[in-house]
Amino acid sequence: MEIASHTPLSPAVTPASPPAAEPPPAESPPSRMTREQRKAQTRERLLAAARRVFASSGFHGASVEEIASMAGFSTGALYSNFDGKEDLFLVLMEREIAAHAREISAAVRDRASVAERATGGARQWMAMIEREPELLLLFMEFWAYGVRDPEVRPKVAARFAQVRALLTDLITEGTREFGLELELPAEQLAVAIDALADGIARQKLADPDAVPDDLMGRVLSLLFAGVTRPAQAPGMPASETAAPQRPTRTSTRSGR
Repeated sequence: MEIASHTPLSPAVTPASPPAAEPPPAESPPSRMTREQRKAQTRERLLAAARRVFASSGFHGASVEEIASMAGFSTGALYSNFDGKEDLFLVLMEREIAAHAREISAAVRDRASVAERATGGARQWMAMIEREPELLLLFMEFWAYGVRDPEVRPKVAARFAQVRALLTDLITEGTREFGLELELPAEQLAVAIDALADGIARQKLADPDAVPDDLMGRVLSLLFAGVTRPAQAPGMPASETAAPQRPTRTSTRSGR
């Protein structure tokens, strides 16, 4: 019988393992907000909540507890950022008035004539009434709240003066750009336009069908046509630069 030779067995060859993948780089932890950033974020959330609560409940119906709860904070967080409900209301109104002023400014500038600027600003105002009627009600309550309290009135007046200052600047820029002069100071014309806007808003909210959307634009165009004239050139008599008078109507009835 043939005896098999016993040769040492070769060790089993195992396939080479692929190189281990390098672990992904550890994500750097998000940068921690500074104390000032956290405070600013808290104020923003409180103001956003206050806007919703004041708009739905009014100034007197709103409570600091409801505002703080909607923002996700305690009342302590509210009082650490604002002196109280009145201070929060005033800060919110200043912010809303400034935003409204920017919208009006953007709608008016870069238009080809005074009439187009008037209609552009009026269109923006009417759109705001349609889009956010509760904000207009808040402006009105803000006004009523201020005029009843002699101590608060100067603060409220200062906020509304922002709008008149913007209107005054826009009127001054427009008359200068289009070579016009005003029959009354720009500041007084701004007061009249602001009053017109408030009145139109109240009428529109009370009886929408009675106020056409283009009414304010048409009234403003007529107002500017009546209070502006071509600017007088230096050294030229006023009579030579005066706006031409509209022809008077003559009656066709006999004897007139």
